[in-house]
Amino acid sequence: MSNKDAMVHETPEETKKAPVEETAGETTPPVREIPLHSLDMRRLIALDACTRCGECLLWCPVYDQDQKEAIIPRRKVIDFLRIARNQHGVIAKLMRSDRVNPRLKEILGRMMGYREIGNEEIADFVKNLYECSTCGQCEVVCPAHIDTVNLWEDLRRLIVEAEYGPLESQKALEKSVKAFDNPWQQPRAGRTKWARRAKKDGLIQSEPREIQKTGGKVLLFFGCTASYDVNVKQVAINTINILEALDIDYGVLGKDEKCCGSVLLRMGDPAHERLFRENIEQFNDLGIETLISSCSGCFKTIMQDYPKVGNLNFEVLHTVEYLTRMLKRGQLHFPHPVNRRVTYHDPCHLGRATGGFDAPREIMAAIPGLELVEMPRNREYSRCCGAGGGLKAGYPDIQNRMAQRRVQEAEETGAEALVSCCPFCFQGLNVGISARQSTLAMKDMSSLVAESLLGYDVFERAAAEAAEKAERKVREKEQKAAEKAAQKAEKAEAVTG
Repeated sequence: MSNKDAMVHETPEETKKAPVEETAGETTPPVREIPLHSLDMRRLIALDACTRCGECLLWCPVYDQDQKEAIIPRRKVIDFLRIARNQHGVIAKLMRSDRVNPRLKEILGRMMGYREIGNEEIADFVKNLYECSTCGQCEVVCPAHIDTVNLWEDLRRLIVEAEYGPLESQKALEKSVKAFDNPWQQPRAGRTKWARRAKKDGLIQSEPREIQKTGGKVLLFFGCTASYDVNVKQVAINTINILEALDIDYGVLGKDEKCCGSVLLRMGDPAHERLFRENIEQFNDLGIETLISSCSGCFKTIMQDYPKVGNLNFEVLHTVEYLTRMLKRGQLHFPHPVNRRVTYHDPCHLGRATGGFDAPREIMAAIPGLELVEMPRNREYSRCCGAGGGLKAGYPDIQNRMAQRRVQEAEETGAEALVSCCPFCFQGLNVGISARQSTLAMKDMSSLVAESLLGYDVFERAAAEAAEKAERKVREKEQKAAEKAAQKAEKAEAVTG
């Protein structure tokens, strides 16, 4: 039987659920069919194109930490095809037809090696499908040039449609995005809390400009991680300081900003289209010329995935690409040296997904005093930190080990800081730094740019000022105590004298 025969499409009306079986008084849940009718021909061809060569096995960063055959790309393709043939193939249809003689079914089953696939086998496939960060490394090395990232996302969508996915540990992310417009289960009103705190702490001079009031031509889209995770606050704060220092005509959405929807798309939830459309309408109505984001995940999603749902009437750039453009036009200069030895981690969504390899390196090369030492795996071969694709939520232990492996690679360069261009990578790599108790400092590219523009690191300066203030208070308290003691002694002497 050919793959073409096995992949017969059915209309929704023809898709039927298997009858509920009863065993010893217990009801067995029916095996739900994976809706192949919603998978386009390109994906079917891609599934059939896998040569089973195993090149992906040599490069997969997840397999590097969990060496199970079932999680590598070639195995996932084989297992999905087996499920698809079992549910949608010609033999499967004959075996389920009431018009075919039972004896003939028995003979056909033996001849063709047909066996019903149950819920347990499908559940195992689902676990393996989600044990993946959708980093795209397998696509880079695939000799058949299979578009694996979109393939995995499409298969996840089918799995969600059949109510087999996502994993239980990932459902909180989905629910949070739908309920709060962010994956961190934080209230919408909390999206701008960081800015008020940053101004109070002296990290920014003024709160970000609101685009609805200023009508700026550049929309800065922060993204959820930089807005809500206090451990990643340097990304948002330094980006604001950069745009203010360069007097860019920018604005932010503030409390009206929503999640970009990447989380839903990567995990296969069709609700991402609704969120995409809402954001597209909001962005288009602003009259902006350019949208920039310091989050590689948001950037990739808006730049590549949004146009599949609706047209964008503006340009989309990662913040580092926007700054590189200014550098080339002579509009950006770095007056202050940043004397550091650093290594750079290419985020999957900025690097492999969109080809954004050069811009970060051009910025670093232009900053005086900065020395870049590359890790062995860089650019399109950059080792994924594991923070994306729902992997961290589904398999935190695997993500932790992946991050540690990448941090180890960074340590071996002799660098003092590990730099990236993505809050997700910042968050993910910090897991590895903490686990290894590494001396590496985690830096976002924006911190290097801001330091060179301002002449100081705002966090170090704020910490020094806070320490000086605290020390001054201690001295004042000690002085007051000494004066009080002296006054008390004088009074005692006057009474006895």
